[in-house]
Amino acid sequence: MTEKPFSLVLMPFAPEFDDIYKLRIQETAADHNVVAERVDEQFYSETMIERICRQIDAADFIIADMTGKNPNVFYEVGYAHAKGKLCTLLTQETTDIPFDLKHHRCTVAVSGG
Repeated sequence: MTEKPFSLVLMPFAPEFDDIYKLRIQETAADHNVVAERVDEQFYSETMIERICRQIDAADFIIADMTGKNPNVFYEVGYAHAKGKLCTLLTQETTDIPFDLKHHRCTVAVSGG
C-alpha cells in the first residue's frame, strides 16, 4: 500500500481561518489523495516549534496561508524554504505577499464557505 503524500499546513490558529482550512484546504487535499494537517491537530511531546520544524522536515510539500502577514507563519515558511520544501502560498490579499516571495507559487482567494 502506498502512503498518501503529506502536506503541512501553516496558518494562524484562529477561528476566522477554520473554514478556509477545513472546507478549502483539507477538502481539496482529500480530493487529491493528500493528507493535509496543521500542528495544532496533532499529539506531540516536544515544544510546538520543535514539532513544526520536524513536520516541515517530514512534509512532502507545504501549504501556507500568508493572510494577515502572521509573523509565525512567515518564520515557518522561511524555515521550509531553507529546507528546500515546495511551498504553495495562499492569501486573501496580494499585499500580504512581500515582493521577495511573489515569484513563488501563490493562490489568491477570498474567505468564506
